[in-house]
Amino acid sequence: MGPPAAAATPVSALRARLAAMGGLVDVSRPLPPSRMVRAEPQQAPAERAVALGFAAEGAALVRRVRVDLGPFLERAGAGGPAAPPDLVRLLYRLPPGAPAGPFSDGEAMVLDIETLGLRGSGVVPFLVGLGVPRGRFLEIDQYLLADLGAEGPMLDAVAARVGTSRVLLTYNGRGFDIPVLRARCIINRRPADAICPALHCDLLGPVRRLFRERLGSCTLRQAEVSLLGLVREDDVPGAEAPARFRAWLDGGPPSVLEGVIRHNQLDLCSTVVLGARLAAHAGGLLVEPVHPADRYRLAVHLEAVGMADAAATHLTTAFRDAASPWSRPAGHRLARRLRRDTPGSQTAVLRELWRRHPEDLTAARGLAIALERRGEIEAALAVCAEAEAVLASWAGWRRRLAVVAARDTGGSEVEWIRRRERLSRRRRRGREAALPLAGSA
Repeated sequence: MGPPAAAATPVSALRARLAAMGGLVDVSRPLPPSRMVRAEPQQAPAERAVALGFAAEGAALVRRVRVDLGPFLERAGAGGPAAPPDLVRLLYRLPPGAPAGPFSDGEAMVLDIETLGLRGSGVVPFLVGLGVPRGRFLEIDQYLLADLGAEGPMLDAVAARVGTSRVLLTYNGRGFDIPVLRARCIINRRPADAICPALHCDLLGPVRRLFRERLGSCTLRQAEVSLLGLVREDDVPGAEAPARFRAWLDGGPPSVLEGVIRHNQLDLCSTVVLGARLAAHAGGLLVEPVHPADRYRLAVHLEAVGMADAAATHLTTAFRDAASPWSRPAGHRLARRLRRDTPGSQTAVLRELWRRHPEDLTAARGLAIALERRGEIEAALAVCAEAEAVLASWAGWRRRLAVVAARDTGGSEVEWIRRRERLSRRRRRGREAALPLAGSA
């Protein structure tokens, strides 16, 4: 081994190279004179927040703006912000005639927060945006945490503002925004339910139910592009918000934080417009161009709220599109819907469904049952024969799987044999009952 000094030389060279790339300070050389000069004292963040439009109200910093939602609503194909009763019915899947309200103007509010970090105790909301729709305008209050030690007063101001609303509108607020605010209330020795809306309408749930196939990832950005036709230009990504806020606290110019404030403002506007778009979609004004899955998902929603006729209309349209992957589930759901009202139409749907998908034994079983109820025993026996032929063509493992999942796959081979034997007995009894009549004639 060489002397220790020889081993230190490559380390010093490596540190110098890292420092040249900006990754490490080169401690082998003295700092430049400019770095040794002590910086001038900066203004307090609360004073510098004035340049961003914030004003002190008590111990909180508030910025108030009024945004015209008209261009957003027109691009999204929605006439105006959704009425609070419509949002409540949509979010809680209530029937159209169910009471939801009444609500006065200003009792609906939208909320969105920007935080430091995404998990653990470091999730501190430094910007809380609240908006109240009034006609085609959104009146926005944004609360800024310029002093990290003043989080309690900011939470008090937000809680007082939220307390004036009866319906709170968010996007993923049930899973993120509200739990974060409640956790921070506890940490700051405030009641856990200080920020607890009476009715919380989180749009993430209905967006997933109605548009999961269209959107894939049901983020607010994806919903904006696909459902609202909104593409943000020069927007600050949400992932940059914590670093920009810290840079601003350390003396950065107002432009560092302006993008985050505008990002929060756009989130509020998009959430309100998205609520209007969802209400219009549930009312039959579908998003254009219509995705093949949209009608099927809307029909499922309409069934859940008891709008059977509208659901059947959308299911019929979805079923007619034979090339769509959702035509098959739409056909099964439509057949169940028609079972009581129009058995003849149910038989036609099941027959067409089985014609398109010869291995769909669920459709075959439904068709056999429908034919048997109508007294068409010969036709039901023909269905049984074809179904047994399909099962016989399957590999052994697949037939065994059909036994395990008999309820979902249309029955096992044994069940089809039993059905055929029962139908054969019915046919024989019918023929025997007809013999005396033929002899007397």
